[in-house]
Amino acid sequence: MELLDRYLQAVRFWLPRKQQDDIIAELGDDLRSQIEERESALGRPLNEDELVSVLKQAGHPLWVAGRYQKQQALIGPVLFPLYSFVLKIVALGYLVPWLVVWIVLTVFVPSHRADNPFLTLAGGWGSLWTNIIVIFGSVTLAFAILERVQSAMSALQQWDPRKLPRLRPKDQVSRVESVFGLIFSIVYIAWWLSLPHYGALIFGPIAGFFSLNPALHAWYFPLLAPPSIVAVQQCVNILRPQWTWFRAAAMLLSDAVALFIFVFLAKFHPYLIPAWAGNLDAQHTQALVKLNQVFSWSVLCVIIGICIAAIAHAYQTIRELRRMSKGSRNGAAMPASQTL
Repeated sequence: MELLDRYLQAVRFWLPRKQQDDIIAELGDDLRSQIEERESALGRPLNEDELVSVLKQAGHPLWVAGRYQKQQALIGPVLFPLYSFVLKIVALGYLVPWLVVWIVLTVFVPSHRADNPFLTLAGGWGSLWTNIIVIFGSVTLAFAILERVQSAMSALQQWDPRKLPRLRPKDQVSRVESVFGLIFSIVYIAWWLSLPHYGALIFGPIAGFFSLNPALHAWYFPLLAPPSIVAVQQCVNILRPQWTWFRAAAMLLSDAVALFIFVFLAKFHPYLIPAWAGNLDAQHTQALVKLNQVFSWSVLCVIIGICIAAIAHAYQTIRELRRMSKGSRNGAAMPASQTL
């Protein structure tokens, strides 16, 4: 029953992560019991229209998931899953980048810092909380109004189970994702290898005045290691999409290598130096300082991003290893149970 599985998948998306498996198992058993009762009464399997009728009677996935949420006074159980999802998107899409930019400006831009570092920290902390209150308050107000006018009710009642998202393959890496990822990796590697030929075009007319710190030249080819590891992972997962553990482990390895490289690169400041031994004029000296600051901010942002990605990929790797260990124990126990 693909349509039933798609319905349960849609409900799962809106459920609290820790309760997803238990709730979906309970809901699935209940719906299958209803389907079996109808099939027994009719003496035949349900057709698609009849199955659609059962699912529509069960309710919109968002509505069903809302019944399992904690009761909220301001935002009702129907809209609360969507409200929680929007808040997460806002936090990840605005507040986290804002905080990263503020940290970079505070650390690397002297003009951004006040004479008293404590006042700078207090001002940034106050601005962060102001943004949190304004953004979260606006979202909450919008959903509170939506809850009161109940404008979403008709939309949740007029839905078609046939339009639910297709099932995602379980315990598999999408071949489409691997193919497009491999194409991007190849394009990036080719672009990186071509940099020595046209890299000076990036800086335009000022390129002739500056050159890279010679210490950075030794890291040109090592910087290809992380994307090469990812490209190998993508090739393997095209042939073996069921190796989800390999993707998690390869991404973690790529993060570790990239973090090692960029931590060392951060020590080679300044990244750009004058192209000749003589002194630069005031305009080019100021441009050189600004460019080195931009490089410093960029390296710091990359290091922060790699650390966040490494934490996520470490969690995925541990989860995949636990799943494999559970599967191996279950597989080892099966023959013994069959001999009893």
